[in-house]
Amino acid sequence: MTLKDPQKLLPSAIEDKWRIEEMILDIPPHGIPVHKKSLEKFYDTSQKNKNSIILQPSLAITSELGLPKYPTIAYLYPQEYIAKNLSSLSTTPTVIDLLDLDEKLHYFADHYGIAIKPQYVRAIVGNTCNLKCVMCPYHSPLIKPNHTTDFFQGNRAMSWEMMTKLAAECGQAGIAIMVGSLEEPLLHPKIVDFIQLCRQQGVPSIHMTTNGQLLDEEKAIALLAAGLTSIDISIDAFEVDTYKRIRGSNLHRVRANVLNFIQLRDRLGVPCNVRTSFVRNQGNSNDEEQAFQDYWLEKVDGVFMLNLAQYQETNMRLNQENQAVQDSIQYYRQKSQGRWPCMYPFTEVAVLPDGRIYYCIETLFRLGFDQEIESLGDYNKQTLQEIWSGDLFRALRRDLILNQLDNRPACKQCDMWMSQVKFQSVKEGIHRTTTNVTEIYQKI
Repeated sequence: MTLKDPQKLLPSAIEDKWRIEEMILDIPPHGIPVHKKSLEKFYDTSQKNKNSIILQPSLAITSELGLPKYPTIAYLYPQEYIAKNLSSLSTTPTVIDLLDLDEKLHYFADHYGIAIKPQYVRAIVGNTCNLKCVMCPYHSPLIKPNHTTDFFQGNRAMSWEMMTKLAAECGQAGIAIMVGSLEEPLLHPKIVDFIQLCRQQGVPSIHMTTNGQLLDEEKAIALLAAGLTSIDISIDAFEVDTYKRIRGSNLHRVRANVLNFIQLRDRLGVPCNVRTSFVRNQGNSNDEEQAFQDYWLEKVDGVFMLNLAQYQETNMRLNQENQAVQDSIQYYRQKSQGRWPCMYPFTEVAVLPDGRIYYCIETLFRLGFDQEIESLGDYNKQTLQEIWSGDLFRALRRDLILNQLDNRPACKQCDMWMSQVKFQSVKEGIHRTTTNVTEIYQKI
């Protein structure tokens, strides 16, 4: 047998039984050691199958629901194949992907941060907003007095130094960036410069969520010229009175800003996806919701409908859940015998203006209420990769895989891990994606 293992990723001693004649064992230089049990599965499979075999780990249910594909850890193929690229193999390889618990922890906790990069980074560029929407857990005049932390006191804007570091690291790694998760990003004086720098540094996409009140013509042209790739405008109303009640501002202004943004985008030929969103607030009628959908689907690329989320006792809770996915959620819960590992700490990082690192929308939702959420790093002192592959992220992923969450109240009481189940359909040129939290209507 020919052995290709330039990084010495195989277990220190390979038994004599591994000397399989006329075969090549090829270990790509990903920096991920091959677990001994995986090697034993390779040997057992090779006794039944003399064609090619690959090891590509998966995490039950979480991978099925959309976790990024793990790189191939090992190839075994006949010596007549001179290339290790699967596309060059003349027969369909046998894939070893089912793992026991030790292997899951090895690949998806201990070495996941090396194997797979974040899909996106939430850059929290500030803590302020120009609106005081009644349902907002961060800025609502009804909710903010109940905050037990000081995060939303004063003005905490991300420094240009930190923005520069994020743009460089995400650009080099090819990681997308999102702004506007809890703040109005257009309030940041350097937001256009940040977007432009991100794109110059190679960031593949940068998304903004905004309330649109500041999205005038000058700002729209600047954002499009900077390279913004997608934008969600939160509106939540079709009627002027409803908008005033919920958002306390001028519906005509935001509507005109959105329509003008689309016209500018088309005139300038900039590929920027535009969506509007509607939170199903208490007191909103079904007729208004439908009118919102009908109006905006004629004008924008997509419409985002969200069920109202409120902070109740310890966690974010939905006032309603979409029924289209309930059967699938129950199916996966039965299959996992409880809950499966939440995908968010395997796909995203949130960087706060002070350098703290959070890991999902639930932890961000608690920013005004929970002093005890552990930061998983310090972006002032560490690189993104050091944080992503570091001990604190590894420990969190391990606890999620083992479902040992007693010391993680933000996770233990959370329901958002079920939002990863999706129902998708296509009708009359509209692609619809439904979770228990959202309905997304996207033009094809």
